[in-house]
Amino acid sequence: MNSQTAKREKVPAMAEKHVANDLAELKGIGPKYAEMLHSIGVASVKELRHRDPGHLLEMINARHGDVVGLGLNQLKGWVEEAKSHSPQ
Repeated sequence: MNSQTAKREKVPAMAEKHVANDLAELKGIGPKYAEMLHSIGVASVKELRHRDPGHLLEMINARHGDVVGLGLNQLKGWVEEAKSHSPQ
């Protein structure tokens, strides 16, 4: 393996590790909600901060049905926290 190949292989591994743990850093997002967000294309805090809470709720409901305990206010809170979040 040459140095170019080694560099290409390291980047995805580091990116996956960062994204996998990223959403869990926000209050109220555990594994279940992180998986729901991931299933609708939100895999990181960076992506979440640019999303509309109302549209997120529509997408989650369309894919998973009504989720008990998950509402617009909670999604608004996650988006706001994502906007002010600094990585740990």
